[in-house]
Amino acid sequence: MSPEPVSGVGPEPVRRDAAGARSAEGEERGEGEERSKDDTVLHSTTASGVSWITLNRPEAMNALTPEQRERIIALLADASADPAVRAVVLTGTGRGFCAGADLRDAPDRVRERLPGDVARTVRLGAQRLVAAVLDCEKPVIAAVNGTAAGIGAHLAFACDLVLAADTARFIEVFVRRGLVPDGGGAYLLPRLVGPQRAKELMFFGDALSAADAERLGLVNRTVEAGELEAVATAWAERLAAGPTRALALTKQLVNDALTGDRATAFAAEAAAQEINMTTRDATEGVVSFTERRTPDFQGR
Repeated sequence: MSPEPVSGVGPEPVRRDAAGARSAEGEERGEGEERSKDDTVLHSTTASGVSWITLNRPEAMNALTPEQRERIIALLADASADPAVRAVVLTGTGRGFCAGADLRDAPDRVRERLPGDVARTVRLGAQRLVAAVLDCEKPVIAAVNGTAAGIGAHLAFACDLVLAADTARFIEVFVRRGLVPDGGGAYLLPRLVGPQRAKELMFFGDALSAADAERLGLVNRTVEAGELEAVATAWAERLAAGPTRALALTKQLVNDALTGDRATAFAAEAAAQEINMTTRDATEGVVSFTERRTPDFQGR
């Protein structure tokens, strides 16, 4: 049975995005109305500067199409460049966060597969998506509302913070289909839970509950399903009120910490400090401390 569509997750948007996605301000899709491609990825930005990106194919457990993947990549790039956006929430509608890549509508192969074709597809597809999350210059929160499988799990794990409904599940589904994990899974999981746990998850492909994912360190916090939106909103607004450039530089330092030696990490830290001290928010942080008041960060 297909999951029932639910209302869009996230607070009421205040503006329409550049690609023309509709806001939720009284615009509900009619019962018999055909959904446009834009409607499969909903996007809105709140007055506090939180960009909500919502996968919206609940009947398919939000299995990801190439069009949706490209839209998410573009929206994350827009978030990086837009000073009005100061945090991002990635979530889904229905019972699935993202059930993996949707292969049902993949075009028929029109020629013989040549060496390099698969590697190119992975590089330009799943890996670009995960890289877009890791490289986004704004903090990205995954609000995992349901099943996250395959690339859907890796999409969540790539986010800076992961909130999960207590009904959510995470599945390294690749082994069940005789496949090697893609979307950076073998890069992300060992860094999050260590190599032995990563191999256990990937070798067996068993479903992992939200509570177990939190215990392993894959999830920051598990909340009741009905509280997910409220907690994600609170976390995102807190980040949006923070020093945006300092957060971006901190994200970069942490993401790079396990890929280089100490000298490289220390040099990157010093460079980040140099860059950050030129921002208005850094000046405001120091001045507000000396004046014994709460800082008013503007994201600049």
